Amino acid sequence: MTTETLPAETAPAPRRHRRWPWVLVAVLVLLAVALVVADIAFRAYAEGEAATQIEEQLPENVDGDVDVSIAGFSFLAQVAAGRLGEVTLDAPALTVSGIPIAAHVVATGVPTDLTKPVEDIRASISLDQSAVDAVVTLPGDAQLALGDGDVSYEGSVEVLGLSVGYRVTGQVSASGTDVVITPQDAELTQGGNSLDLGGLLEGVAGQPITVCVASYLPQGVTVDSLDVADGGATATASARDFVVDEQSLRTLGTCS
Repeated sequence: MTTETLPAETAPAPRRHRRWPWVLVAVLVLLAVALVVADIAFRAYAEGEAATQIEEQLPENVDGDVDVSIAGFSFLAQVAAGRLGEVTLDAPALTVSGIPIAAHVVATGVPTDLTKPVEDIRASISLDQSAVDAVVTLPGDAQLALGDGDVSYEGSVEVLGLSVGYRVTGQVSASGTDVVITPQDAELTQGGNSLDLGGLLEGVAGQPITVCVASYLPQGVTVDSLDVADGGATATASARDFVVDEQSLRTLGTCS
């Protein structure tokens, strides 16, 4: 009887692990991170450079610091397309001819070539009582006071040799380059108590007062609204197809 020796089980050959797909993934991840870092770096540089240029191009009567932020997922992609989707400018402590204001500006469709016009600009400008006093000049010696949702102004007139003081309360609105104060009510504040001055009060309270503010705005910028609250005023202004260069920013409007 013969005994056959069975061949030993052949051991499997060692497998070679394919590492290249993981290496490729790692390279792609590193590349993506590098692009994000580069995008952030170039965006920060562009924001700082834009702020510097805008400050240098401000009209001679305007002074203050401007912060610039550029929105959008990829700054480099926007630059390659030649247009930035949205740029925001914040200037919380500007002075215009010595008048303190705070400005917040949002521009959309901003070309990287600033010799071309920006599609749309929306601005919010906040003024306190002292700024309004400097900008709005009423006829005579009247002084405008900001209330909560309305305005009032006081003045005096001569009636039969007497100085008669009055106060008018009204609403304020804005359109184009004009601010309009529409009187709603009037009352005497001093003198004339023994006189019938109903006709005088009707005359004082019956005529809207229009104040032109074009000389405080770059030509082509218009005022859309003016809101009064808590002793302050906030104006919204806009411009379409506006070229943001030194000449445009320094060319102010005029009042007829």
